[in-house]
Amino acid sequence: MISSILKRKIRNLPDFPGVYTFLDSTYKVIYVGKAISIKKRVSSYFFVKNLGIKTNIMVAKIADINFIKVFSEFEALLLEVELIKKYNPLFNIQAKDDKSPLYIKITKDPAPLVVTTRKEIPSRGIFTKGPFPSSFKTREVLRIIRRIFPYCHHKNPKKPCLYVHLGLCPYPYQSSESKRNYFTSMKKIKQLLSGKSSLLLRNLTSEMHKFSSYQKYEDAQVIKKQIENIQTILKKYHSPSEFLQTPSLVDDLSLSKLIDLKKALNLKKVPKRIECFDISNISGKNAAGSMVVFINGQVAKNEYRRFKIKSTNTPNDYEMLREVLIRRFNNDWPKPDLIIIDGGKGQVNAAKMVIDKLSINTTIISLAKKLEEIYTVDASGPISLGRLSPARQLVQFVRDEAHRFAISYHRHLRSKSFFN
Repeated sequence: MISSILKRKIRNLPDFPGVYTFLDSTYKVIYVGKAISIKKRVSSYFFVKNLGIKTNIMVAKIADINFIKVFSEFEALLLEVELIKKYNPLFNIQAKDDKSPLYIKITKDPAPLVVTTRKEIPSRGIFTKGPFPSSFKTREVLRIIRRIFPYCHHKNPKKPCLYVHLGLCPYPYQSSESKRNYFTSMKKIKQLLSGKSSLLLRNLTSEMHKFSSYQKYEDAQVIKKQIENIQTILKKYHSPSEFLQTPSLVDDLSLSKLIDLKKALNLKKVPKRIECFDISNISGKNAAGSMVVFINGQVAKNEYRRFKIKSTNTPNDYEMLREVLIRRFNNDWPKPDLIIIDGGKGQVNAAKMVIDKLSINTTIISLAKKLEEIYTVDASGPISLGRLSPARQLVQFVRDEAHRFAISYHRHLRSKSFFN
């Protein structure tokens, strides 16, 4: 039987990536877990039947729930490791196939290997990271890293293995130069696993410029790709120690960006609900519209909506945008404080005509991809914000999310029409 206090706590959990902890009646942490949606994952423990004997025993002991929101799954993985290491929760230990914890280890071989181990043996020259809560999650971390920095996981100096042919192992045994390059990659992996991503990105950028100055453009391109991959998986990355020092870090940074956006657009108040619209089509065919919603500067995926365009099958983005906006405001959904349109001045004006006709009182802006400039209804020219502007970063992220959502639905419609 769930207490009313626990029910209320579950209802108020965020639909956001992060790490959660279960506490017993003595406020001792008994389990640490990570989730893409804290609310959905935690709710499943209480409202899904047949969880298994061990899990049912754990759920019966839960008296309280805490959580820390993060920005990415990789952050959640590393933060989960730190919390398990800190609290050594009873049910995380019982969940393992083996009583001993699982670590990632970089050996001190002539060509260091990246492997997993059940024992953390402090030794000079051997790097370990962990313990990880399961072999599955350890493989997740290694899979992410290997796509950026290929590494060896077994000794095989005689001939290249399958991973070499797949581009996931650099085969450092072929020359002294390849071995030196491999040692450099090992340092980078250690920095990534240690949460030193800012330092790593600075070093990589310096290395890329160095190769360019020596006209080693192919080497510079490899480094550039590594930087892009790291920025993709560690977008807005923060180390576990930052989340432990400031558990409200996600909310604090989101509010900071909203305040900066309020100043940049000269708004009367901080926009609580932001909606962004985008259109995706090929020559007007299988056209799709998307609406993504951010509440308090954070993704609200349960509020997302998609639209199959009905009014035209010819390439007319303005008409498609008008249709989507009319259909959106014909529904009794909460009204936005700010509307963002993917496009330029023409898209803003098209949206303004619909909003005025429907007597909707809200602010409309657009973001043009080419120079990432913001257009408003009143300003004669675009607003240019610096690349490091928190407001620009927020608007770009919202626009990119709307673009991703529109494209995914457009592709779905195309595949359906192909088979019909």
